[in-house]
Amino acid sequence: MNLKILLFLSLLLAVPLSAQTIRGTVINEFQEPVPYANILVQELGTGTTTDAEGYYELNLLTEGNYRLIFSSLGYNPAKENVILGSETIELNVRLHTSDVQLQEITVKANSRDPAYGIIQKVVARKARHLKAAASYRTRIYVKAVEEVERNQRNEPPAVTIAEGPDEAQGVPDPFAEEDKKRLELLGKLNLIEMEVQLNFQQPRQYKEERLAYQAYGNTRSLFLPRFGETDFNFYRNMVYAPAISEAPLISPFSTTGVLSYKFSLESTDLEGDQLVYKIKVWPRKSGNNTCRGTLWINEGSYTINRLDLTFPKYTLKFFDAFRLEQAYVPYADSLWTVSQQVFSYTAKQGKRATFQGKTTLAYTDYEHNYVFPPKFFGNEVAVTTREAYQRDSAYWQRSRTVALSTEEARMVAIRDSLEAITSSKAYQDSLQSLYNKVTLLELAWDGIGVRNNEKKSHLYLGSLAELIDFSVVGGWRLGPYVSYSRRYKNGKMLNASGTANYGLLNGDLQGNFSIWHRYNAFNLGEISVSGGRSFESINQFDAYLNQLRPSNYILRDAGRVRHSIELLNGLFLWNEADFSVRRPITGFNTSSFLQGVIEDDEAPLAFEPYEALITTTALRFTPGLKYMREPDRKIRLGSRWPTFQLLHRKGWNGPLSSDLDFDYLEASVEQDLRLGVIGNSNYRLSAGKFLNKRDLRFIDLKRFRESDPILLSDPTRTFNVLDTSLTTANLFVEFHHIHHFNGALINNIPLLKKSRIRTVAGAGFLWLPQDNFRYQEVFAGIERVFKIGARRRLRLGTYAVLGDGTNGRADASFKISFDIIDLWKRDWSF
Repeated sequence: MNLKILLFLSLLLAVPLSAQTIRGTVINEFQEPVPYANILVQELGTGTTTDAEGYYELNLLTEGNYRLIFSSLGYNPAKENVILGSETIELNVRLHTSDVQLQEITVKANSRDPAYGIIQKVVARKARHLKAAASYRTRIYVKAVEEVERNQRNEPPAVTIAEGPDEAQGVPDPFAEEDKKRLELLGKLNLIEMEVQLNFQQPRQYKEERLAYQAYGNTRSLFLPRFGETDFNFYRNMVYAPAISEAPLISPFSTTGVLSYKFSLESTDLEGDQLVYKIKVWPRKSGNNTCRGTLWINEGSYTINRLDLTFPKYTLKFFDAFRLEQAYVPYADSLWTVSQQVFSYTAKQGKRATFQGKTTLAYTDYEHNYVFPPKFFGNEVAVTTREAYQRDSAYWQRSRTVALSTEEARMVAIRDSLEAITSSKAYQDSLQSLYNKVTLLELAWDGIGVRNNEKKSHLYLGSLAELIDFSVVGGWRLGPYVSYSRRYKNGKMLNASGTANYGLLNGDLQGNFSIWHRYNAFNLGEISVSGGRSFESINQFDAYLNQLRPSNYILRDAGRVRHSIELLNGLFLWNEADFSVRRPITGFNTSSFLQGVIEDDEAPLAFEPYEALITTTALRFTPGLKYMREPDRKIRLGSRWPTFQLLHRKGWNGPLSSDLDFDYLEASVEQDLRLGVIGNSNYRLSAGKFLNKRDLRFIDLKRFRESDPILLSDPTRTFNVLDTSLTTANLFVEFHHIHHFNGALINNIPLLKKSRIRTVAGAGFLWLPQDNFRYQEVFAGIERVFKIGARRRLRLGTYAVLGDGTNGRADASFKISFDIIDLWKRDWSF
């Protein structure tokens, strides 16, 4: 069987088009999803497994009667009879814990250590513990502190000398040592304090109300947990912590935890009136989803008294080590609630510095079975009031339930005293005057900046070096650049910029301007006006080598207006009107030094100049989008549902003398999937068609970019061995998928696991039915993450890509990629 057939069949299997479907969710008696459960179709001898969320989908080829058997280790199997017709069947199944299977494992373990029997008693009572409180609210004091330890061996000691007309020159300043200590303290301690009212209601509904907040120093990297992401509830089978680790943790109290962990009873101690078992826990196999540490279990109720666990370091996103200490206190009969959490972490910046962080959460004032008003819980998972940022020192002295250390209290006092100085008008004016002073370096290289601190505005004039620019068409150009920006107190923003330039080869004048205004910070209401004259690539997203070929350019005199806003939570509307006069560049000298580097055998596109008015409207919707509300903004956190988009583009005939006449419609769906221990997936499916093409020009055709040599482009939106740019005026269907295994495939290979190499695989598919064209590709590769700073990470990857299309032979290529993690989103670009 040749490669074309194999690739085609693999894509058909991955995306079934006509099979009859049975789908649903497998849960246990605790309403938790059962990950990786087996579903067997008895008549066919084949089946599938559930994903990390317990979801499954079976695609059967024919209608008929089928018997499905659902099974998972630690559960009693369930059997279901279904009659499959032409409609999709929703079949949700509940599996019940099998005491026999787990007891067999526990009995064998008990012969070695009584800890296994104690753990089994906790597991047997999980349902009761998870549902012990139907709802509650509690106050939490949060203190996140980071200490920076810098290596100063190579730095000379600083000495301050007092100088003045009435003082002896060279006399040491008596306050120099104290000033130095203050500066060192301010430079090594960063702190956030926060007071939160946490609201909870079954099942897993959280909402944070942030009542007070203050920050000292550089707090960007401090760890603050979001309860909407994870609650660190180890009674659950899996503990998801996406802000900390690429992979979820298997809880030691998981239904099948005895398969992943070993336990040892260290001691039995009487703490007050409570007998407590101290149990050591460690992985059976060192892996990316298991932790190690100590568990304390209450005798009688078999609840967690406290725990101390270290996370596996291989999948930590930003830290070199991470540890959780979690303590509980009794509230009522057999109900123990969290009283304190301490997250300790370390991040190293080579030999230059070490960042030691500790985030402490202290819980008080529990109100169990609290009755919340209707619709209190929803997509808003946290809200911060404006008053939270205005709390004074007296408020914090009353609210702190965890005392500041001596150094922390001293640092707060110093920063509070400095705040009164640095926020004064005299101090701000002095900084502004110093910044606005023009130097020769700024004039020649850095550019000139003029700041107005009172208006929070900034004017920038390009340097002499920035007068020089280069264009693919005609080479060197000269011209100035200027920009202006302003931020308003309510979160609104204004940016404006402009440039004008002169072509040395063709003697032509060009220039562009842009004005952008965010008028609604919460709903991202934005409007912009831009335009100008410039050479513009026909396909601005094509391969980078094609962007260096003059034959891909035209001359445009353009003006455009854009507007976007979030209409409802997760529903965005985007509009654009673009009017341009399009001209060929056949009358320009296009030569430059690039001609000796980049081959370009094609002549520039020749056509008669014409006017083009094009409007674009797009609706983009993400159901269930979670968010945090700030006084003047909304922080969007993501959703477990796909994002859907519908786009319409129209070329107008008549208005503003426009010569076009076409309508284009495109629909797409994309999603990030967190699949638990087997990794993360991302897919994108799109389809589009020109509904009207009465006057459709070459420039407006639907385009698919040619692949770049050597470099892997984003595989969720592009192909990587497509050897030419493609265009179509007809229907297209495009699919992209990538899966990062996060160590799942090599987790049990010790030498490879220590190398921290991770595997990745994916596929792409393009179908142009009316053009009789089909293209597909698959790829697999390895990636490794490298530290380039205390928290900055660089991911390097190498990949083998196989591609095959209707019009050519199979092609293979090796690619590499470089990706720096986004510290704001805390995620990679793909």
